[in-house]
Amino acid sequence: MSTFGGLSAAYTGLTAARAGIDTVGQNLANVNTEGYTRQRVSQSANGSLAGIGPLDTLFRGGTGVTVDQIQRLGNALLESRVRTASASSGYAGTTSKVMDSLEASMGEPGETGLAKTLNTFWSSWQNLSNHAGEASASGVLLSAATVLAGRIAQGYSDAVDTFDATRSQAQGMVTQINGIATQVAALNDQIRQAAAAGQSPNEMLDQRAKLTTTLANLAGATVIDRADGSADVLVGGNPLVSGSKTHTLVLAGATTLADANTSTVQIEWAHRPGQSAALSGGALAASVAALAPGTATSGGSIVSAAENYNALATQLATQVNAIHSTGATTAGVTGLDFFSLAAGRPAALGLTVIPTDASGIAAGIPSAGGLSGGMADKIAAIGKSATGPDAAWSDFVVRVGIDTKRATDQAATATRASASATSSLLSETSVDMDEETTQLITYQHAYQGAARVMTAIDEMLDTLINRTGLVGR
Repeated sequence: MSTFGGLSAAYTGLTAARAGIDTVGQNLANVNTEGYTRQRVSQSANGSLAGIGPLDTLFRGGTGVTVDQIQRLGNALLESRVRTASASSGYAGTTSKVMDSLEASMGEPGETGLAKTLNTFWSSWQNLSNHAGEASASGVLLSAATVLAGRIAQGYSDAVDTFDATRSQAQGMVTQINGIATQVAALNDQIRQAAAAGQSPNEMLDQRAKLTTTLANLAGATVIDRADGSADVLVGGNPLVSGSKTHTLVLAGATTLADANTSTVQIEWAHRPGQSAALSGGALAASVAALAPGTATSGGSIVSAAENYNALATQLATQVNAIHSTGATTAGVTGLDFFSLAAGRPAALGLTVIPTDASGIAAGIPSAGGLSGGMADKIAAIGKSATGPDAAWSDFVVRVGIDTKRATDQAATATRASASATSSLLSETSVDMDEETTQLITYQHAYQGAARVMTAIDEMLDTLINRTGLVGR
């Protein structure tokens, strides 16, 4: 290597050290930046130059160092694990929130719960059996019946509100997913162009990783990395993002709880209307599952809750009316119903009390007279029946309680798993101040060393060029 070659080699060392210092500075500047992945200079040694000819036997060393790239110290395996855990956490967390909302609206156990309201209603009938025809006892009964009907209607309305809120949130998530997909597609294009031009796309890779994790949390998205630096994002096995192209999701189906059993709420592809996107995880999948059609004992949690209120209202009206219609009023009138169910409306909202005063209450046994109170006693006994409204409501409360506890436990487990996956990723990819300080000192010394080599060679060249031949003059 010539003297000038040594100068060039020292210069490459100076350049490499400067790149290392700049990279450490970038790391330190982003020590608190969410989603930032630390970077390192990747460098390799330059080989020696070929000899001038076959007679050139001069030993030749290397020609310095080359900065190959600014390497992003990510971990594809851990990033995939974070996305998977985030998808599970999103699904479990949303399910838990829906169940918590339904359980809270029931108010059980408590003074405002239906169990207490039903008990008051049956107690009013029991009291009336001993005071048939009396205005005060009848007034207490009618008040208790009105409160009971209102409480059932309120429970149904709470389910309606939960349905509306959950669907609105689902629509918001669909909009958010489509927006993020567009950003990921744009980043794919930018990353591909940067990589092709030999530029560092590390910060864009960080942005994309953060966005795809959000997509996993919302829609259970999975990611496939491509050789050109782009990444495909799949939802339900189908591409949401493919290179710089995107597909759009839409929320279709019932917009109200009343239509939920006739028009299933589902996520569809805009270019494939009517075909479910079949989400495999994420918060959006949990919302859609909660909005699914149902019965009093199965199906989507929200619709199932509403159907339980309808079933309770129907059961209450049917069983009370069956006995009340065979009883007699104080005037001896028979064949009267106590409750009515409005046609064309959900039973829980259409349940109303027919009598307006004591004259419309058939508390007596016809053969014993309207003041006997025997029928009131029979109606009061419905509250203790194993097939009565109280037993049905108790089963529903227990079922919701179990489902809520299960959802809460699953959400807690999923949250811990997500936190653990994130912690593992951060431990490997986040910036460590002590490590960066050490790297900074290393590159600083390397820079100083390369500068001193250049200075030494410069002095050698000065002697060679300006002082050769001056000895002895």
